[in-house]
Amino acid sequence: MNILEIFYKEALELFHKAGGSKEEFYWLISSMLVRYSAYKEELEIRRKLMDLIVQEVEGKILDAGCGLGILTFRMALKDEVKKAVGIDSSCELINFCNHLRNRITEKAEFLCGDFLNGEVNGKFDCVVFLYTLHDYEPEPFLEKALKILRQEGRIIIGDFDINGAREKVKAFAGKNGLEIVKDITLGRAKTHEGIHEAFLITARR
Repeated sequence: MNILEIFYKEALELFHKAGGSKEEFYWLISSMLVRYSAYKEELEIRRKLMDLIVQEVEGKILDAGCGLGILTFRMALKDEVKKAVGIDSSCELINFCNHLRNRITEKAEFLCGDFLNGEVNGKFDCVVFLYTLHDYEPEPFLEKALKILRQEGRIIIGDFDINGAREKVKAFAGKNGLEIVKDITLGRAKTHEGIHEAFLITARR
């Protein structure tokens, strides 16, 4: 059974335990499926970004803004990864992820908290931001990442170039002596009320 199948079965079980009815299930699923054609290209690119990030990581990883934790689990399952820590401000999602650790891998760990303003213990070989920075000014998040990054560690950003995010990331790297070892474009998709280019940047200390 793959990660998505485990997530689906566990989420469906929680839905039923919470008293969700068949009608509510159909309503939830229909409301998402009817929008799929409009978001298909964006979702495909986000999956490609996830695949590329998994290829990039090794050692001890922090997944900032991990959401459902699918990327965190995928990174943790990689042989070259010792531990993958996901952090997110949604405690409901984090509790769900921690519930799944013994089903998938205990090399993944999940913390409920604010990455930017909270305490993150330890040092990491990679700090990952997937579809996280586009709504914010990247600099404070990247500054926090530098504080917890080991020497020769890497910051990996996969996102859409919204509000000049790509150039802001590159400007931060230049200002802080980081070497950009990967800077690739994955195509364009409709997202956030516009057509935006997707990118992956890996910056090494």
